Amino acid sequence: MTKRNFVFLSILFAILSALLSSSLGAMHIQWEELLTLESIESKVFFEIRIPRILLGIFVGGSLAWSGALAQGLFRNPIVDPGLIGITAGCSLFASVAIVLGNSIPFLHSIWSVVIFSFVGGILSCLIIFFISKAKGRTEIESILLSGIAVNAICFSAIGILSYMASEAQLRNLSLWNMGSLGGSSWNVIQSFSIFYILPLIFSPLLSRQLNVLILGEKEASHLGISTEVLKTILIILIGISVGSCISIVGNMGFVGLAVPHIVRLVIGQDYRYLLYACYFLGGGLLCIADGICRIIIAPSEIPVGIVTALLGSPFFLSLIRKRKQIV
Repeated sequence: MTKRNFVFLSILFAILSALLSSSLGAMHIQWEELLTLESIESKVFFEIRIPRILLGIFVGGSLAWSGALAQGLFRNPIVDPGLIGITAGCSLFASVAIVLGNSIPFLHSIWSVVIFSFVGGILSCLIIFFISKAKGRTEIESILLSGIAVNAICFSAIGILSYMASEAQLRNLSLWNMGSLGGSSWNVIQSFSIFYILPLIFSPLLSRQLNVLILGEKEASHLGISTEVLKTILIILIGISVGSCISIVGNMGFVGLAVPHIVRLVIGQDYRYLLYACYFLGGGLLCIADGICRIIIAPSEIPVGIVTALLGSPFFLSLIRKRKQIV
């Protein structure tokens, strides 16, 4: 399969996933009912399912795209954005908003968890970036070690907050950590849309530099790439993209790590195609996973993070096994 064809199949997969997901849910919707704008089916479809499907594609796509950037930055295919502290920062600030929200006046609004979590992700990313910078250079090893340290601090603080939390707050913390697209709305999509289209804007600008960076930093510098500027841009983009996603849907494992790895196993490391394929494959995977999580125990739903892992892991393992047989 050619790389261009795989990107086309990824786009097709995202579209088909969106169509399938639109038909899944506790309420069975007759398509002819959609023509009656005042019907309940019409309102459920246009006001709940469509925003949820769009959010699933945007978030899944952004997480997978950020994972591909992180793996390119570290030149390691088993890295995910969580290593540079964004996920831990988001989780810590979301935990503060959930547990201490009743005690802090400006954390009372419905948007407090989202905004506070987003700020936490960006802050932790910036802290790691400045800690790892020395003599005008940002060493990859320093970023990794700083990320491990900040992650440990954040998760210790989350442990303390979990110990302080009431039963209801503890349940909210657990649900947030397993991820959900239940908070989707047109308002959310409109507010965060600029972050969700970043991948499509920056992919063509970064692909050549990332392809050269695979050779190594010194080699990339000799070929005219400003590696310091490139690393700074990558960290900022990963921080904004992942921070905006995690703050809305909660922790969402697997997508950012496994989807880029799956794409790399199929079409190699050419970032001209890999970034686009990751975006649409990740978006389609999260979209269809969300559709499934709505019907397993309908009318309740299970956290979508569980379904993404169940859907993607067998396919991921089969690709690794197939790859070993080829090698």
